[in-house]
Amino acid sequence: MAKPIYQDKVLYPKLLWSRPLHFYKSEAGKILVLAGSKGMTGAAILICEAVFRSGTGILLLGFPESLKGIYRGVLPEAMTLELPETPGHSLAKKAEKPILDNARSCDVVVIGPGLSQNAETIQLVWELVFALDKAVVLDADGLTALAKGIEVMLSKESEDYLIEYFQGKSCELIITPHPGEAARVASALGLDKKFTSHYIENHKEEVGPIIAKKLSCTVVLKGHDTTIATSRGDVIINRLGGPELATAGSGDVLSGIIGSFVGQNPDNHLEAIATAVYLHGLAGKIAKEEIGERSVIASDIVRYLPKSIKKAEEE
Repeated sequence: MAKPIYQDKVLYPKLLWSRPLHFYKSEAGKILVLAGSKGMTGAAILICEAVFRSGTGILLLGFPESLKGIYRGVLPEAMTLELPETPGHSLAKKAEKPILDNARSCDVVVIGPGLSQNAETIQLVWELVFALDKAVVLDADGLTALAKGIEVMLSKESEDYLIEYFQGKSCELIITPHPGEAARVASALGLDKKFTSHYIENHKEEVGPIIAKKLSCTVVLKGHDTTIATSRGDVIINRLGGPELATAGSGDVLSGIIGSFVGQNPDNHLEAIATAVYLHGLAGKIAKEEIGERSVIASDIVRYLPKSIKKAEEE
């Protein structure tokens, strides 16, 4: 494992590149977001707002078809994709084909927040991870699907088989767990039982690389000193961000920012992820200074994201 890099400023300023006069929305990335279900519609809205405020040119939101009345009116900038749903109004297995068809023209797919833990939806998410051939950001309910899929596979196959299976996937997988979600993934992998959420919170630099290597993915282990770890052994520890980020929806905003920056920087994914994590923390810091730590909510992080980006560009 390489020596950790500590991030308390923009490490990769080249990613905040100035756009030429003749610039088109297609050059700023196209993101497909799969999020939301009955009773959890807000996650998709937060992600989409974060994606656009991060500079993405085109966004397609895929959601259970019965939610069309909510999303059509709230997100005028986003294109919408109404998808087959389960009786519980979450994404159905039949949604796989239209998702894959539409993903062909996209640079990044963000999957997870608000999708629900419906068994059919979980199966869909698991299959998408191995059917997509581009960058995939997996968060929230997507991580539940990942953990359950791993449990099922290891009940039938060896750990070596699972590692090879993940090595053979076509997508570049980026997972964004908080310590509790990381603990579920670690448990599913059969890792040391000491890897509880409490242990992981205080040992991100140890746990992140282990999960990243086993799943051939990049792990963004959220919390104090959010730690980014790759399967190659890279580790970046972000020093910006505090209790103001501990609010419902904050992780949804982060997954949107990560998806956006990865889409805008297709040849520099690690740098893009690190920059996104930093800007998320900086937006929270600016919000805290403006309205107070206790009062910050996820939509404030989106609201102050433009100031965060502008400040980072001037550093």
